[in-house]
Order: sequence, then structure tokens, then C-alpha cells
Amino acid sequence: MQPTFNPWLGYIYMIESVDTFVFLDNVQFERRSWQSRNKIKLQDKTFLLGLNLQKAPQKTSLQDILFEKDDKWKIKFLKTIHHAYSKSINFNKYYNILEKALFKHTHLVQFNMELIRIYCDHLNIKTPIIQASSLNLKNEKKEKLLLEICQVLKADHYLSPEGSKNYLEKDTAKEIFKNVNIKIEYFDFIHPTYTQLGVNFIAYLGVLDFLFNEKEPYMKFQECIKINEHNA
Repeated sequence: MQPTFNPWLGYIYMIESVDTFVFLDNVQFERRSWQSRNKIKLQDKTFLLGLNLQKAPQKTSLQDILFEKDDKWKIKFLKTIHHAYSKSINFNKYYNILEKALFKHTHLVQFNMELIRIYCDHLNIKTPIIQASSLNLKNEKKEKLLLEICQVLKADHYLSPEGSKNYLEKDTAKEIFKNVNIKIEYFDFIHPTYTQLGVNFIAYLGVLDFLFNEKEPYMKFQECIKINEHNA
């Protein structure tokens, strides 16, 4: 999976669901994607919060994408988070983590990966997480890249997000996985309701919303695991 900014709760559950999780940190950067923006709740509505990035040529690798140099945007970014979540029960804890990581990193992908690892640690997720860039891979085409990762890791199952179905279900992609006895399964997730600020519950926000608002996020996440395992 690509290391996205503030991924939704299902992304975090997917990490918990597998034996090994791989960050696709060496894929092409995609503008206006979840790599650099995601949803939070602000004034009881969905708000799309983005990170300011330096301009880069097309086909630039995600690894090479840099934050905008002027830190003024980071202050504005954090003010938006403060405005949205300052009344949340876990605000100070996760705001401090976010602020520290934001000013520590210059590269988007390093920032995203550190935060995801921290979130997993706080939810007691022990799944090994590795970076595709560390595997010396040769393929760049999506399905061949995924297949090569599975082969390097000696995997016999690949758990895929639904968004990848459009190219993994093509005959050529299905065939190359089938030929080496690797089974493709598609990820399904029952989204829980949890404590939120405001009147209306909004699902599919970034995981920060869950961590800020749920009094005991680890315990609530365990409930989420049980519900989804029962549904499997």
C-alpha cells in the first residue's frame, strides 16, 4: 500500500490483518491523491486537509517529494487541526505527535510512514512493516511490481484494497498471479461508529479523528477487529 497521509481506519486495520505489510514508497507521486491529503471533521462537516509540497516534475517518485520550505504553512495546518479537535479527549497527546513529526521531516513519504508506524504502535499492532524501496525490485508496472514483492517475501496470498481491483482483475494480471500460485483476496471492512465531536457521525475520515476522539482507542480498535473477523 502507498503510505498515505492520515489514512482511514480501514487502512490501519489492513496492516493488522496481514503477516507482513509493505509500504509502496517508491511509486510515482500522484497529485491530488491521498498521498498528501485526507479528510478530517471540522464544524460537523467533512474537511479535506492537505500538506503543502514543493513543485516537482511529472513522474517524480514519491520518495523525492518535499514539503514546501517555508514553515508558515505548517503553522496554518496545525491551527486547522487545533480548531477541529482542541476539545477532543486525546487532543494534546496526538497533536504533539503530529506537530513533532511535521517539523522533523522534509520529505512527504517519511512523514507519512512515521505517523502510520506511531498509530500502529499506539493500537498495539505488531505486524512487520517494510519499505518496497529496500527490496531492490526490478518491475515498475503495478501488477508486476506487486507480484515481485510477493515473490521476494515468499507470500502465497496478496490482500488488496478494492481500489486495485480494476487492474488486478484484468486477465493478464490474474494470470501472472495464478501461474505462481499466489491468491489475490480483496479487503473488506465494516466501519465502526465511535465517539466524535459534533452532532452527526461521519465515517471514512482519517484515523486521527478516531485517535483524537475515542477515550480508549486501543480497546475500541479491538472491538473493531472482532466485528470484522466475525464477518470474514
